[in-house]
Amino acid sequence: MMAETVNLRMNGDFAEQELRSLYGWLMRDLDALDYMDMRLQSRAPGPGEMGDTLDLIALVVTSALQWPAFVETLSQWRGTRRHRPQVTIERGGTTVVVSQAESGLVVEILKAMKDHE
Repeated sequence: MMAETVNLRMNGDFAEQELRSLYGWLMRDLDALDYMDMRLQSRAPGPGEMGDTLDLIALVVTSALQWPAFVETLSQWRGTRRHRPQVTIERGGTTVVVSQAESGLVVEILKAMKDHE
């Protein structure tokens, strides 16, 4: 597998705080660090906004075999949140929104996204 970029986004009033929380969680997951590079990306401020706003977490994934572990880590993080945030995963032009989805289903969707590129 060639390395590919996967973007993680959040929606809602606390999107930036939730992205920072997830980023910190992933950075502490030593297994995750073995198969992905992560960086935070900001967008330019809109009218009336001051400073850049955190927009997404960009993951550069080097092994498709690690999708189940990644989804499990994401699921564990969501389980620590009071109001389980929706996480939007963008991969190769396809988007999956993780809200109440079961981890196994999300893994299958991610695999199918890759198969249909």
